[in-house]
Amino acid sequence: MALFYFTVLHTSASLALNESWDPDVRDDMEMMLNKIVPEGLPYRHSCEGPDDMPAHVKACFLGSSLTIPITDGKLSLGTWQGVWLCEHRDQAGSRKLVITLSGCPRETARSPLSPVSPIASTSS
Repeated sequence: MALFYFTVLHTSASLALNESWDPDVRDDMEMMLNKIVPEGLPYRHSCEGPDDMPAHVKACFLGSSLTIPITDGKLSLGTWQGVWLCEHRDQAGSRKLVITLSGCPRETARSPLSPVSPIASTSS
């Protein structure tokens, strides 16, 4: 089995697995996050602007990483699912992701009994 690990290297952005077909879902999600974590509260951390601390809170709620299995060479996602890079700042800069592949896709031509397998026996 193979897995993709996705990590965003920022504390004011997040990753999520969610509905990826209807753009209204993204708009509704942003509306709800803004209601749950509004700007304008008396946050102590405010040196980077009024949207910075709410962005940190939203990023903690959603998380900074995802692990998704790979089946037959493709991400194993539900019919409507997609990976979201969620930007929580109003005027953010560029973002960096680390994507790591762990394991290896199953190859029937390289099974342990196959002559091309590195662990296949060479004795008769």
